[in-house]
Amino acid sequence: MGLEAATVHVNGDSVEIVTAEGGRSYPVREMPDELFSWQLDSRRAMFQSIANGKRPTDFHAHLPVVATFNEELPFPVHTATKATGLLPGDEHLDEYIAAASSCLDDARDKPWEESQASRIAVAKRLYQTPEHIDRRKLGLVEIFQGQTYRNLKRNPLMTIQYTGAGPEYPSYQLNGVVERIGPGDASFDFLHLMRMLFEYNSFHIQQPAYPSGYLFWISEVFDKSPRRQAGRRIR
Repeated sequence: MGLEAATVHVNGDSVEIVTAEGGRSYPVREMPDELFSWQLDSRRAMFQSIANGKRPTDFHAHLPVVATFNEELPFPVHTATKATGLLPGDEHLDEYIAAASSCLDDARDKPWEESQASRIAVAKRLYQTPEHIDRRKLGLVEIFQGQTYRNLKRNPLMTIQYTGAGPEYPSYQLNGVVERIGPGDASFDFLHLMRMLFEYNSFHIQQPAYPSGYLFWISEVFDKSPRRQAGRRIR
């Protein structure tokens, strides 16, 4: 791998990376229950904190460190902190896109803080209906088009490292394949709208336009929590 034009094809329970050198397939697996529950609990708690008037000071389930790769560089591993989000299944995307669009349309006609309760309600809706979530993937939006962006064009493999707060310090490593998406793709539109629901809150760096986004298809999951048998593969 490492050629400029790498394309990604998702076929149900597998994802294939194709370059001029050939193709390689990776299995697609669902997020395990323990990781999924931690994601849901953390996101619900964060929205409750915002509703209580508190500024989020950390959001471990949303802001992991991601690693991308470029074997042509002297140090081939590049890391960055990236926001990751859970996504509805394809059959539910239109419902959530419509709800977020309607909420933002309404928010334009009133002070931003006045619309906060309705914006939180829309954002929480997916996490209160976990059966609508596609547990095989995560979504990210591209902001800076820096080294992560350049690496993924050449090599769409990514590792995501989540590390939570104490005293449990939950930690998970996810390995997977990234599919690039853009405006007009329903998953991208959903991710963009979810970001826009809080774009002008004080805890965000305002960046209302995004050139592209990513679907991270989960292939392997390792429990890296600091306890006996840390590092065991759980998917």
